[in-house]
Amino acid sequence: MFHRQSARANGDRYLLLLGADPLLRERAVVSALRTYPGPVVGMASDPVTGANRYFDHVLPASYYDAKAALAAVENFERDTGLVPDAVVPILELNLHVAVAIAAHYGLPSLSERALAASRDKHTMKLAFEAAGIPCARHRAFSTLPELRAAAAELTFPLVLKPRDFAGSVGTIRVDGPDGLAGAFAHCRGALLEIAPTYDFADGRFQAEEFVSSTHEVSVEVINYEGQRAVLAVTDKAKGTPPYFAETGQLIPSRETGNAALRQLALDACAALHVDRGIAHVEVLIGPDAMTVVEVAARPGGDGIMDLIDRVYGFNPYDLHIAAYRRDIGTLPAIPAEPAGIASIGFLKAEPGTIGAVADPGEYTDRERALYVTAVPGGTSREPSSYLGREGVLECFDPGGDPAEVQRATAARAKTHSAELFTVVPA
Repeated sequence: MFHRQSARANGDRYLLLLGADPLLRERAVVSALRTYPGPVVGMASDPVTGANRYFDHVLPASYYDAKAALAAVENFERDTGLVPDAVVPILELNLHVAVAIAAHYGLPSLSERALAASRDKHTMKLAFEAAGIPCARHRAFSTLPELRAAAAELTFPLVLKPRDFAGSVGTIRVDGPDGLAGAFAHCRGALLEIAPTYDFADGRFQAEEFVSSTHEVSVEVINYEGQRAVLAVTDKAKGTPPYFAETGQLIPSRETGNAALRQLALDACAALHVDRGIAHVEVLIGPDAMTVVEVAARPGGDGIMDLIDRVYGFNPYDLHIAAYRRDIGTLPAIPAEPAGIASIGFLKAEPGTIGAVADPGEYTDRERALYVTAVPGGTSREPSSYLGREGVLECFDPGGDPAEVQRATAARAKTHSAELFTVVPA
């Protein structure tokens, strides 16, 4: 372990950061190292081959497994005498882990009530309905016969999704009764593929009525012990039906100044009793109404925090970590004037086996970063969720029309994808 002396200077304590190592989450590590006056510790199932040298130490456990993660923290305490000063979750699927460790050590965390309401989409919808938050009518189901019964109580088109996951995994639109069997197979198959990693149970699904909208946004809300404030609003680009995979993000959104939207996002967090850290609120915008899709009680993914940093000049993870350290007091004023327009477009290869990955070509002045995640021999999946991406392109424009900027970013991501990937059709 590094920085042993700084640990002693900080009262034998460290900051435990869970889930900051995946692509487009790394700025959380930057924030922790800059703002925390002591060691910053991560966690990995295999800390030898998965070592992250930005952390002062990496504990050997899965940060999706609460029991194993707590055991690793206790073992570390026995070996070093160090105990966590704060436990900060970055991913939705380690919220319960952070809550369990924090409870053991008496540290601030998301409340159990908020955890239950935000992690299960069925419980979430019930909480929205009770609070008068506009959301789609829905039914929970486990089997195809139960789905058929649920569909009879709803109006097509429907959207099927696992109750416990994110990133559009397993989410699919079905337009009529004849499509239920195929949609159920897709939804359940996607769940079973990822279930071993996250210890998910089979049979936890939700059907909800499809909400017609002109566009979708997300709102990042900082929550701190009864205080809430909007950090930013993001325009989202979506793939083609019947899937809902996000293909791009852009800040500031065309809806940034929409006061009703901002209040709706605050109310949605309150309805779920989210009381700590950044929450990611997804909202459908229609001609006459807004509908909350869901709320994740963690910072938005897909590089949204990075886009906020580029546009508004502050790292949102600073506030997220401070909330878990109970080190805010009063929420600060949030910058309102953007420095420009920041956007992301995801790379997508044609379906098949990746035969080769070429060197990137030339970049335009607006392109800031290109990350390629595909490797030769890998499989390019259908574009049904975040799992179907092959990389990401980040851009920044000093100004212009957001819709035009989003189209330009999508076009450049498509051009890079065509140049980078040689694909052997399936």
